[in-house]
Amino acid sequence: MMSVGRVEDIETLQHQASVLSARAAALTRTYRRTTWVRFVLVFFPVPFTVLLLRFHLEGWHYIVAGGAYMVFSATLYAIDSAAARKCDAAVHAAESAEKACKDAASA
Repeated sequence: MMSVGRVEDIETLQHQASVLSARAAALTRTYRRTTWVRFVLVFFPVPFTVLLLRFHLEGWHYIVAGGAYMVFSATLYAIDSAAARKCDAAVHAAESAEKACKDAASA
């Protein structure tokens, strides 16, 4: 027979697992919702500006535009990678909490 303290511990673990799962789901939804914005920001501003101004640009402008594109893309890639790591960490924490809850319930 399980003691009252052990049942409360299992209930606490279940609550933590559900909270972490909800947080991971929310972070994942937010990440998926904002990723397309970052994707558009990588491929739209600099190339579109070059396209609009192509008849007025000198040769060195293309070098500047290429450098700006590389810096802009690298920055947005770093931002996206950080957001993806944050989502992965939240999902891993939720999975760990669920596993701990199952282990405690089966013991």
